Amino acid sequence: MAAYNYSIIIPHRDTPDLLERCLQSIPERKDIEVLVVDDNSQAQYREQVEQICSRRSNVKYIPTSDGLGAGYARNVGLNQMSGKWVLFADADDYFQPDAWEHLDTHLDDEADIIYFQSTCRYSDTGEPGDRHVHLAKMIQAYLRSPNETTEGELRYKYHEPIGKMIHASLIREYHIEFEQTRWANDVHFSSLAGASAEKITADEACIYCITIARGSLVHQLTLQSRRCRYEVILRNNAYLRQIGKAEFQDSLMYSLKWAAKLGGIKAVWEFIRLGKKHDADFTHGAGQWIKNSFISRKDYKSKDNYIIRQ
Repeated sequence: MAAYNYSIIIPHRDTPDLLERCLQSIPERKDIEVLVVDDNSQAQYREQVEQICSRRSNVKYIPTSDGLGAGYARNVGLNQMSGKWVLFADADDYFQPDAWEHLDTHLDDEADIIYFQSTCRYSDTGEPGDRHVHLAKMIQAYLRSPNETTEGELRYKYHEPIGKMIHASLIREYHIEFEQTRWANDVHFSSLAGASAEKITADEACIYCITIARGSLVHQLTLQSRRCRYEVILRNNAYLRQIGKAEFQDSLMYSLKWAAKLGGIKAVWEFIRLGKKHDADFTHGAGQWIKNSFISRKDYKSKDNYIIRQ
């Protein structure tokens, strides 16, 4: 029998104030284990983080000195978790006030993964954001019509680790880990978990708030970040083809567009060569990408103050 009902793994680096907000959104219950894995924060923050964690009886502070990113930090947490279910949170996000009422109803669920709704806010203004929208659409489609396609979308295209509870035994049995990449370390983890799960389900309850902050990894728009994300997609797409789920691959057109914008024709050819090494299907999802490109252009314009460019 597991020592806790929940293990919550939070990678952290250099944002103690936001971490404290995140921890305050988690009940100080005996059945909840919180693992804060510090990814080599700067010296001026380490003592503060340790003090914040020490004020709560169910929080374990795990310092690391390697600075290998959130994927590595999450893996450290996975190796030390003791709960029946595992949840992930980013230090700058937080759980909704009634999240645990909804989570508790699934404690004895037979599903291996349970997906929940999330919401989104801008960190500096508190205004509503939209980083949750693509996740919400997948959950709503599944709840409206659970079938092979909508279930597959959740299993293989819900890339974020947040907003879901995963049975810890699934991760242990299949040795599922995060990639140690600076960007998009969660993509292949989520696909592996989705593919390994015998049963999944979803709940319309909103349990989590994703925040948008200037300079966060998701908004670092550089050629380096786009190349890293692109290589993650190439590897994950190859895996999906390998297990017979090619229809759930991510389109490569978005990456090629940003290669052109950030590095010109030279970068585009580099991306194409990388794709050929992975036998990539460059046509997959091209039609939908063209349709979505007009939306994404407007979306990036609205977030311009939050994006870090080269």
